[in-house]
Amino acid sequence: MARYAIWDKKTPVITPVGEVLTPEQWIERYPVAGLDSITILCSAGEVNGGFFGTLGQMKAMYEDMGADFSECTTDQEVLDVIEAFEIAMNTPSDEPSAEERIAAAMEFQNLMNL
Repeated sequence: MARYAIWDKKTPVITPVGEVLTPEQWIERYPVAGLDSITILCSAGEVNGGFFGTLGQMKAMYEDMGADFSECTTDQEVLDVIEAFEIAMNTPSDEPSAEERIAAAMEFQNLMNL
């Protein structure tokens, strides 16, 4: 399920507390949203006012973390890469942690000493 959406600057914004804002009110709250040169992100779904961000800033942040945008030609493709990168970062690893490997090695050493 998508976490973010590109706001079209025309759709009303519903905040998590149930406030319904017109696009003009949202732009008044976040003036950068009124700039045509800035792509605005919001939360995906009906309650779209739970997140406010700019695509350019998020892209720069995720590039610094290692996301690859080289094949992206549209804003939606950039957003899809960001969401896939977040999912990959937050997926638990099946690899044992360093602590688990150390504990297993110590248990093995104890067994060998018996």
